[in-house]
Amino acid sequence: MDSLTQIVLGAACGEVVAGKKLGNRAMLWGAVGGTIPDLDVFANFFTDELTATAFHRGFMHSFLFAVLAPWVLAKLTQWFYGEDIYRRRGFKAVSMTIWLLFYIGAAAGINFIPVLLGEGLSWYILLPTLALGGWFAWKLWFDYWKRDLSLVEASYGTWVSLFFWSIFTHPILDCFTNWGTQVFQPFNDYRVQWNTVSVVDPICTLPFLICLVVASRIARGKRLRAVWNYAGLAWFCGYLLIYTLWHKSLVDRAFEQALQEKGLHYTRFQTNPTIFNNIVWAGTAEGDTAYYFGLYGFNDRKPGFNSISTIPKYHNRLDVIPPHDRVYRFLHWFTNDYYNVLPYSGDTLQVNDLRFGLMGDTLRGNNYVFPFLVYKNGKGEWELTQNNRNRENLEASERSMGELWERVKGEE
Repeated sequence: MDSLTQIVLGAACGEVVAGKKLGNRAMLWGAVGGTIPDLDVFANFFTDELTATAFHRGFMHSFLFAVLAPWVLAKLTQWFYGEDIYRRRGFKAVSMTIWLLFYIGAAAGINFIPVLLGEGLSWYILLPTLALGGWFAWKLWFDYWKRDLSLVEASYGTWVSLFFWSIFTHPILDCFTNWGTQVFQPFNDYRVQWNTVSVVDPICTLPFLICLVVASRIARGKRLRAVWNYAGLAWFCGYLLIYTLWHKSLVDRAFEQALQEKGLHYTRFQTNPTIFNNIVWAGTAEGDTAYYFGLYGFNDRKPGFNSISTIPKYHNRLDVIPPHDRVYRFLHWFTNDYYNVLPYSGDTLQVNDLRFGLMGDTLRGNNYVFPFLVYKNGKGEWELTQNNRNRENLEASERSMGELWERVKGEE
């Protein structure tokens, strides 16, 4: 899921393991542990796009990494506190800058959500985030910069346990989404994807975050602190393991029924929630020569897959790429063979990953959520790049997100 959710989950795990010993430091280091697997995105700066995309949610999201990394991180953390580095002014300045930049990025992302949904900038979101940002800066200044930080005493085993649970829960959470998580790396590149929650779901995350913030304001050792932390975990786990799985079971049955009623023959199908919510779901089924795609909204006046679009495969268009070519192998692996191929420009092809569906429930122009452009470079080698950030797609996304939000609210 998104970075904020992973940080909150990691912080809550840190509190469970070491909250009584370390106080808010347990939350802080749990948040760091919850973030570490996603540092694999920095591969984009060191390698090509194909390799970086394949590496994301790879080894750093594996069970093996979750077992090995805590031993190293625990040793580094003990050294960090043993040498009093955390008390030095230079480190404090860098740390404050990083945390402020992170907050600005998170606040900008939260305020961009209503804009993407077609609602425009919301003062109900902007003003609280500005107020919270001011409070956060004030706390950093008086409680961190000007304060002489206390000694930290925790055993090596405590640090190992803290980092293990904050890291191990990260890939487990990612398995609930539809990107796919390679938890068995480096032994197997199979990607686990349960498709029950969106990569960003505010209803899942915000109550959890509120509970965590309240817990952080209560002195360590107080029972009420643990109560608030466990309340947040209970909400989070209940949402994932009960609410989203229940929705998925209902949607699966509805999609199968709709396909049968329309006489559409298929070999397999998948369903997953659309972005930012668990109310409107997408279904994609594979037939012999085409895929069948539709949306289901729990708040629709007449819930069901009332409109199903036929998406021709055109898989033969990829025959121009040798089967042993890494681009060809990557596309089959990454999309799990849920893809179609369209001409783009000249010899360039557009390969659309249909696991992520369409921006809407009809084929209107180039409204695929996750398209790749496949082309030959100057050396005659096949390459690919994502194509969901150009102006045309961003404008289509903004229109479709507005329509999606209306459907989430039951105003289809």
